[in-house]
Amino acid sequence: MAKFEFNIDTDDMMKLMVEAIEEIDPDDLAYLFATGKSELEIRNQIALHMNRNAQSNQVVSREWNRHDLAVLENGRPRIVIEGKSWIHADAADPKKLLRGDKSVAQGLKGDLKKMANTSKLHRNVSTFITMILFTIDLQGCSKDQLKEAHIKYAASHLRGIKKHDDAEELAGRGRGALSQFLHEYGTVKRHPLNVGHYLRFKVEADFFLLQPTSR
Repeated sequence: MAKFEFNIDTDDMMKLMVEAIEEIDPDDLAYLFATGKSELEIRNQIALHMNRNAQSNQVVSREWNRHDLAVLENGRPRIVIEGKSWIHADAADPKKLLRGDKSVAQGLKGDLKKMANTSKLHRNVSTFITMILFTIDLQGCSKDQLKEAHIKYAASHLRGIKKHDDAEELAGRGRGALSQFLHEYGTVKRHPLNVGHYLRFKVEADFFLLQPTSR
């Protein structure tokens, strides 16, 4: 990836972030998703990759002014990034997607508000929001296998898979619902992640990048 400018567009930012995530071994990535939501691990991986591609007058800062990630140029914020991680079952459930304090929509609104406040204070800031959706395929798994594997959110994965017949259908419904939802807020890009297996369990994941429209 070439050195990036502060006005990097959505396509190039998406390419940079996917390159960063794909530096992680697919089975290691599966382990991260199976054992938690992994926002921080993915944020840190992207930060490392961005730092390697930063120009001499740029600093890649984690947790800058309540933002998950920022690129400062000569001390001024030029890029701010927020990141969230959800399971496909969250996005496929209209209630979890749209309603309530812990919904996907509420999390997005909080990020957008933070970005709007920063944009008022600093001109020419490019803003991006990342979201990851993932599913652990637990079909045919016994209670003993689940207990031994210590999979986070196993009950939620299982409920979603049961409701939508199988893991692939669940993943498709989730990514479709999130894509439709995010398009209301700006330019959206999606990329399937190269994820392997954790123990005997196949893992599926999608990476979304939103560049919000100024409101």
